[in-house]
Amino acid sequence: MYAVFLIDIWLCLHHICNMDVNLGGLLKQILQEKGLSVTGAAQLAGISASNLSRILNGQVNPAFTTVLEIVRALGIPPEQMMVRLLPETPQAAASVPAMQVVLGLENTELSARAAGDLLLQAAQGGPAGWAGRYMAADVPAVRLVDSQQVGTRRLEVVVAFPHTLLEAGSIASLLSVASSALAGTGARLLDVAVPEILLRTFSGPMLGLRTVQDRFNKHGRPLLACTIRPMQGLSARMYGRAVYEALMGGMDFTADPTLLHSVAGNNWRERYHFAAEAAAAASRDSNERKNHMVNITAATVEEMEERIEFARDYEMDTALVDTAAIGWSALQSVAKLCGQQGLALCAMGNRALAGDVLPEQLHAKLLRLAGADVVSTGSPLRGNVSNRRYMAGVFNTLREDAWEANREQGHYVAQQMAAHAAVFPAVGGGHNPWHFPRLLDAVGQQMIVQCGGAAAGHPASLQAGAHACRVAMEALVQARNEGQNLTVDGRNILLRASKYSPELKQALDSFQDGSLLFGVVYGQAAARPTEASVVASGVNPSPPIIPPSVVTPFKRPEAPSPSAPEPTHED
Repeated sequence: MYAVFLIDIWLCLHHICNMDVNLGGLLKQILQEKGLSVTGAAQLAGISASNLSRILNGQVNPAFTTVLEIVRALGIPPEQMMVRLLPETPQAAASVPAMQVVLGLENTELSARAAGDLLLQAAQGGPAGWAGRYMAADVPAVRLVDSQQVGTRRLEVVVAFPHTLLEAGSIASLLSVASSALAGTGARLLDVAVPEILLRTFSGPMLGLRTVQDRFNKHGRPLLACTIRPMQGLSARMYGRAVYEALMGGMDFTADPTLLHSVAGNNWRERYHFAAEAAAAASRDSNERKNHMVNITAATVEEMEERIEFARDYEMDTALVDTAAIGWSALQSVAKLCGQQGLALCAMGNRALAGDVLPEQLHAKLLRLAGADVVSTGSPLRGNVSNRRYMAGVFNTLREDAWEANREQGHYVAQQMAAHAAVFPAVGGGHNPWHFPRLLDAVGQQMIVQCGGAAAGHPASLQAGAHACRVAMEALVQARNEGQNLTVDGRNILLRASKYSPELKQALDSFQDGSLLFGVVYGQAAARPTEASVVASGVNPSPPIIPPSVVTPFKRPEAPSPSAPEPTHED
């Protein structure tokens, strides 16, 4: 406790010594209030009367130790000195819209007041200097809003930055200003409340959730997505076959892995070519809009722009980018070009690098402002109840127009999004049909379920795995619309649907409830295809490559007749 007291004194008096204020005049006033002479005060402080006289007349700039002795001698707490020295904030400056930044300190010995002063000085770039004398009084300044203890050795500090410090429509500027208080303080950025005047300078999603739903005519149920794996070992033609199988099985989207850019044996131009042919063929054969998300991540923004234009020439509708790898400025450039070309931008792979730097809900908010139409998120089924509540906050950040402060959901400050379009959360990955009931209950139907592991790891084939996921999702949505409780009856609904789908029955027998798994491309029971079995380029692969006997035609499971017995766990 004594160490904490000394730190408080050091911070307060260090601030006093470096402020452009009349310290001598204040000391004279205190001497008059206490009825002390200059000689008597000098004796109490242990300094010479001439030295104290020069300090009172403003002729010298006292050292920190000297001011400390004077304050101790006068019996004035450092906090009281700070209050009497700090000038009042002009009313005009306080009314300027500001960006509130919430900062956290863990395992700290500082008091709330000391932590607030420390982070405020860091945000200001150090104590005020000579320039303060020449600044107008009504210039808005960085100010401390709140500093409080929220747990054992845990503090939260809120600092307000006037919006005039930030460049319009720049995520880089926002993060640069918000992180200025982190340098040398050990603090962590927890949340940011962006004022409306600044929110309206960001473009936000060009398409957003509703436009993506309308474009692909997918309403009333979650969409299904499958990442094509493995990332090496498949030629571009074989890669296109895997895309076709997954889409024909029932997936709405297939996607490049975020790790797959342009590798030997799978050049990005060839991959785009065969993937586009596969998506177009699957759309024609299934009479349903299908699409493939191409990975445009590259070394430079110019190369990414080339890949976007290449994808547009092939009439592809979605582009995928690893946002944490390319940086915020490059992301905004890519989002602008995707909007001009009419491509939906999918921000995938972002949690791998950004999870330890920014909280996931703050990262989701920034991605929404930057212009992403689809954002990869974690699964609410991983971890405990606290993780589910936190992920609910992430989904609010992507889909809602406004929300209130809720620490359990990761929202430390209230925020409204100024009519920015909602974003599709892509929840994953590694979900299998056993997870779908709880996933629907936790997230709702406005999501993209990443279930590539369940599709690629199916014992029969990739197409059979995709078919099993689609049948399971359709059966659950139908049961929910009929009033059934998915949390209670989800297991029985899946078992009943598996009586009409051998692929779903195999999937339920292969995967375990509660385990999030990542599978391989082909199971042991499937015949491994060869290059010779792939159709020639430019030919519509109809009828499907997989014989109809392997995968049953997709149909919605019918409700059992009253006389039919209910399925049991043994069924």
